[in-house]
Amino acid sequence: MRLDFNVLWVDDQPNHVQAQVRKISLEMENEGFEFKPFVCSTLEGVESAVDDDVFRDEIDLILVDWDLGNNVNGEDAIERIRETVHYRDVVFYSGLKPAEELRKKAYQKQLEGVFCASRENLVDEVVGVFHSLIRKVLDLDHTRGIVMGATSDIDHMVNSCLTLAHDKLSGAGKREFIRTALERVTAKVDNVKRQAERLQNDPSVGALVKAHMLFTSDDRLRMLVSILGMDEFSAHAASAEAIRSYREGVVAKRNTLGHAVLVPQRKSSSVVNAAGEAVDIDQMRTLRKLILNLRADFRALLEAMQA
Repeated sequence: MRLDFNVLWVDDQPNHVQAQVRKISLEMENEGFEFKPFVCSTLEGVESAVDDDVFRDEIDLILVDWDLGNNVNGEDAIERIRETVHYRDVVFYSGLKPAEELRKKAYQKQLEGVFCASRENLVDEVVGVFHSLIRKVLDLDHTRGIVMGATSDIDHMVNSCLTLAHDKLSGAGKREFIRTALERVTAKVDNVKRQAERLQNDPSVGALVKAHMLFTSDDRLRMLVSILGMDEFSAHAASAEAIRSYREGVVAKRNTLGHAVLVPQRKSSSVVNAAGEAVDIDQMRTLRKLILNLRADFRALLEAMQA
């Protein structure tokens, strides 16, 4: 699972469910996930979507309205979806039919994995299914993967921002850019040499595992903050605060997760690193929410620099 919770939403009048979209988005955001509905208003649109292998694999949940217009009913759309998407839960809803009648229609079509709701109860049903789904993957081992995937995306955006910044500089600016980066690398090389000397003088496994590499993601974040302080990029200077928040609030915790071991319990409710620092499920929710907000800031910065 990712921070993005992808939903195929089938409704011929998507404007009529905007209030539900907002409520579901808030509920998922509170758990540290981004609700991303892909709306199809016709059966042809549904068929095109589910025939795409990549899209099909990324669907987390499917929502289908009963009355799709032009004498097309929701159970027909679900039947078509089930030909290619076999194991994703479906929420079947209607503003015209009660949930009991929708269950009968799903049963008559022998459709499995279908939850039924009235339109007024749609939010509660979707949120309930969402919580049931994420509960299965929010042990800390899975959460570690979610955090690593999201922060890797941010690392990629930082690299793109640095590349764009370099390309927009004058010749002298580009030379200074490279000089500053090489200064950081040189300092790391000197530090690695000192570590190597200490290891040779007092070799130990503990010292070996603490040795790290040269131009790290934190170095790149620091450099991006420095670049945004330049006159050439004053229009983007406000983004430096988001980068600092990411460095201070996310990077260290990500590293803890990346090098952590599971606490030996029946259910992995916390992880600890070599220093004994622990991160539990509630802290993971807070971390996901922070990453979600800061990821939006990094995306906005990248889009602004690409303009």
